[in-house]
Amino acid sequence: MPLKFNIFFLGILMLFAVSCRQEEKKAGKKSQDSPVLTSVEAKRFNLLLTDLEELKADRCMKNASLGYFIIDITRENKKTVIAECEQTRPMMPASTLKLFVTAPALEIFGPPIIPEVTVTNEHSVNWRSSKLLRRIGGKIYNHNTKDAGVQAILEFWKAKGLDTRGMYLDDGNGLSRNNAISPKQLVDALYIMTNSKYFLPFYESLPIAGLTGTLHKALRGTVAEGRVRAKTGTIAGVKSFAGYVKSMSGRELIFSIIVNDYSCRTKLIKKKLEAILLRMAEV
Repeated sequence: MPLKFNIFFLGILMLFAVSCRQEEKKAGKKSQDSPVLTSVEAKRFNLLLTDLEELKADRCMKNASLGYFIIDITRENKKTVIAECEQTRPMMPASTLKLFVTAPALEIFGPPIIPEVTVTNEHSVNWRSSKLLRRIGGKIYNHNTKDAGVQAILEFWKAKGLDTRGMYLDDGNGLSRNNAISPKQLVDALYIMTNSKYFLPFYESLPIAGLTGTLHKALRGTVAEGRVRAKTGTIAGVKSFAGYVKSMSGRELIFSIIVNDYSCRTKLIKKKLEAILLRMAEV
């Protein structure tokens, strides 16, 4: 009986792991990324997958939009999709949008811009990110304006191979509710940066769970402390995280998770999403 129960339970977890994927296939949205989990890999990530399913069913998500995308890049030159849900849906990203500004700033301006990028990402300074956006416009198009900066940034990411369809930048900081970025676009941008010569300063500019910046209080005293580097995002009704995880077992993950229009206190949704970050650090 225990063996039958275990087999049954593992089967349920496997169904959980592919639920969002099946929903999106029905809608004609098949992921163009890497292979999905094998049964052995699914077992490794079963607690994370279960927590994600519970998050989808949480009462905070009633009438909310939830999107996430998590990949494993532990093996060199191989990406494995761990979990995805509404990953291509454009959503309000809040301050995780700053990643799309600070990354090209590093490649366009080089080492002199590193301190500015570090302060901008670590402490999520809105005016600095907006200034970087305009500087990029001035450098590329000789127009130090928001529109020129947005155009330059979109062209930068397209040239890097990012699918920018559906992406819309209404500002350089994420405060506008007209901004639209998908969870997959966030992860793809973070993955692209792993091959940049400026990856280290970009990576080090991100807040560290339990230690620095906007994550200095988050997950302190847990196994996630020091293992998660992520950009945070918060405006009314929007909470997001996007970044990198080095797990206890040595797995290297890239993730993004966005919630729009949640129906509970921000403090509570923050706690629920941080629990997902913790689970990633535990795998």
